[in-house]
Amino acid sequence: MTSWSLLPLALVLLCSSTLCSLACDLTQGMREDFSLLNQMSTFSLVPCLKDRTNFSFPKEAMQGSQLQRESAPVIVHEMLQQIFTLFSLNATPAAWNQTQLMQLLSGLDQQMEQLESCLRQDVEWEEASLGKENPSLALKSYFQGISQYLKGKEYSRCAWEIVQVEIRRVFLFMNKLTGKLRP
Repeated sequence: MTSWSLLPLALVLLCSSTLCSLACDLTQGMREDFSLLNQMSTFSLVPCLKDRTNFSFPKEAMQGSQLQRESAPVIVHEMLQQIFTLFSLNATPAAWNQTQLMQLLSGLDQQMEQLESCLRQDVEWEEASLGKENPSLALKSYFQGISQYLKGKEYSRCAWEIVQVEIRRVFLFMNKLTGKLRP
């Protein structure tokens, strides 16, 4: 067997962990999505301050011993999925730049596909998603609260602006969390 015939095997072994480095690095995509969110927000928050609420991000479920390195990809995927679902609603403000909104949705979709590809290479994904202390349940509840808030505010522009600020916080958290994904 020549060294060239061992190359594919060596590459598979190198990329068998969750973060086959560059292919699984979501940092650039998240920066772009964060930037798009900032650009979409051209409305002053001052008139919306009365609509502020505490969405109670489930930090406790995402920190400490409950969050293992193996869980991080599952959590990031769940966050991306929930954000995609939220911004896919037909009730987004008409004043938002629709091209930027579509770019955001496309970027979220690409990141989910990229992460899924990386996770398929990693057997730990299934094990982490089946864990007893599954932070995904806390995330689903959190995003459900955001959806209920929007509905209760009749999807007003101010409600969307408040949610947009909250989602930017989620992106900042995901950015920290993806640090656990890098070797």
